[in-house]
Amino acid sequence: MADLAQDFHGKRALVTGGASGIGAATAELIHRRGATVVIADVDASRGEALAARLGGRAVFAALDVTDEGAWLRLDEELGAEGGLQVLVHSAGIAYKASIEHTSLGDFRRILDVNLVGTFLALSAASRLVTAGGAVALLSSVRGVLATAELGAYGASKFGVRALGRVAALEFAERGIRVNSVCPGSIVTPIQAAPGFQDDDMDAYVNSIPLRRRGTPEEVAEAIAYLVGDQSGYVTGSEFVIDGGMAAGRTTPKVQR
Repeated sequence: MADLAQDFHGKRALVTGGASGIGAATAELIHRRGATVVIADVDASRGEALAARLGGRAVFAALDVTDEGAWLRLDEELGAEGGLQVLVHSAGIAYKASIEHTSLGDFRRILDVNLVGTFLALSAASRLVTAGGAVALLSSVRGVLATAELGAYGASKFGVRALGRVAALEFAERGIRVNSVCPGSIVTPIQAAPGFQDDDMDAYVNSIPLRRRGTPEEVAEAIAYLVGDQSGYVTGSEFVIDGGMAAGRTTPKVQR
């Protein structure tokens, strides 16, 4: 069997939202497996700390994914260094409120970061990712299943899946693969976003077939597969990692 530790040797990867959560876990994993990793985030302190902890082959780049100018500047820098073989777009934010109580500003902010940011990431990928490379986008199980009070977030994540499929078709002739990952409830800082504080997490976890929340490291393993050589015939797919939530529903039993 191939040595998985060598999967990314000689490859350069850009991970947006790489300072924390799933992005950080992914950056750490593929770095450990040999990649040179550019950790891009708006959180400079965390991003720089992670790059310093990983050491050689890891650098931090400040990036607001909604800023086209920032993407173009990063484009120029990375293009001059030979481009990328891997792009993982993990940057995103959440907001929970009913449609009635979601302002237009809040709705636009969620779409700007999660969906416009994805468009700009794919636009950059079209210029930077070399033939044979791969892109992974972070959607969500909420981009598969509609959820009350997550209208803005769900709309953005459904949109990520659509953009991912279109990009997979358009990039295929160059041998560049594009796939989306749809995590369920994962233990990350995003759960501290507005609107989640009143959720009954015990009841929520009990509704997950595997009866637990996932970890960023578990999602990172799936991302590593999708951007690694072992998935060379996989493109336009959506990998749901949700403990069984999207599979259906079970009927609660009376406790006797």
